[in-house]
Amino acid sequence: MPNILYILVSFAYHLALALWIGGAIALGALTAPELFRQLPRQQAGGIFGPILRRFARLRLGAVAVAILAAAIRYAVWETHTASGWIVIRWISLAFLAVVVVEEIVRIEPAMERHRAAFQPALGDDDPERRAFMALHRRSEGVMKISMAAALIALFLG
Repeated sequence: MPNILYILVSFAYHLALALWIGGAIALGALTAPELFRQLPRQQAGGIFGPILRRFARLRLGAVAVAILAAAIRYAVWETHTASGWIVIRWISLAFLAVVVVEEIVRIEPAMERHRAAFQPALGDDDPERRAFMALHRRSEGVMKISMAAALIALFLG
């Protein structure tokens, strides 16, 4: 007889991380480059920004599910195990949680403030655009690092 609880917990954990990783690849590596290639920057950003905000909420839910599943797994099956691999898994999950909360609470609102204050006539010299682009680069870098953390958590799950 299969251990249904273990199967369900493992499924939830892996599905949550698959949503994080697959969504990031689909949006960051596939959708964004084509969207910004086909449309003017302002229009592409106006479309892609809300998509990223929705994806951040999906990732928040996904990391909550992954943490809950990892906690159940630890409490039921891993309490007897003292392993550095479990610690690395928890560090990866904690990093994912911090990343998505920071994105929702700090980066998104700051980017929106700067984007709303653009002076299109000034182009790339606009200080608001420069501040927006700095936040964009930071967000993009953090997303890439979070992909590595999600892959580590998936591998160690």
